[in-house]
Amino acid sequence: MACDKSKPYEELSNDKDGAMVFIAKANNDMQQLTMFPYEKRTLKFNVGFGALGLPAEDIHISMSEDMHAFDSLNTIRQANGEAAYVKFPSAAYAIDQLNFTIPKGSVSSDYATLSYDPETFDPEKDHLLALSITDASGYTISPAAKTLLIVAPKLEERAADTKGWIATASTEQLSGENTGLASAVLDGDLNTIWHSRYSGGTRSSYPHWLSIDMLKSTYVTKIAMAPRQNNANGFTKFKLEGSTDGKTWFTLGDNLSFDPANKAYQSYEIEPQYLRNIKITMLEGLQDLTFLAEFVVYTY
Repeated sequence: MACDKSKPYEELSNDKDGAMVFIAKANNDMQQLTMFPYEKRTLKFNVGFGALGLPAEDIHISMSEDMHAFDSLNTIRQANGEAAYVKFPSAAYAIDQLNFTIPKGSVSSDYATLSYDPETFDPEKDHLLALSITDASGYTISPAAKTLLIVAPKLEERAADTKGWIATASTEQLSGENTGLASAVLDGDLNTIWHSRYSGGTRSSYPHWLSIDMLKSTYVTKIAMAPRQNNANGFTKFKLEGSTDGKTWFTLGDNLSFDPANKAYQSYEIEPQYLRNIKITMLEGLQDLTFLAEFVVYTY
């Protein structure tokens, strides 16, 4: 009967030749923290071991913040014309440990937990934390996976996805495929418009309103509107309101100006906040009737 032998990669050994210690997440990719929605979050990471066999004794590894790596990356960014990274604010994060142990016979350590609060970072800046292995009980530290780069990116505004949203209006006038209906302001097409009623009943006049139901609570930073592209006789003054339930409304902006002759999207900042509903009430214009091509909500 053949003798049962252990496989080489299962054997315990103290041989450091060809063995390496590395940070498991440090595979040349930066770890991007989730910054929005605003809520306290965590990121876990640990240290790994690679060799033909398994360590015959515990391996103790130490890590620390690496300002040399931080400065080197900033040198590259600035050479490329990019803004420098900012250090993580000390009050914004905590790490429960930077000393790890890979137990005898194992290929990985226990995990460290980085806890962070997105609201304590400057939303207009990119932040970087560089953590490097400084000691690994005499084992070679992988040069390609020695440093963990953690980025807390700045918040970038983007147009919200309007799929499923519901638009209603004080009046509307269908005059073509989706043209004239309130839903036209959410379809992303400048050639379709909402139009207040001008026939088939009492002719509409100011004030006119459009109401947008986003179906769920959405963090809103600003709105933008595009006027009708082939008629400059639209509204010139409006009020913007918000609601969290579609019943109770509060003012986001009053007596705001709109230029119906400017065919570009016109933007309006608001106090960033969670809303479900937004209403625009058009107060006056160049004629009793009015119209609008597009309504855009911005979020993070």
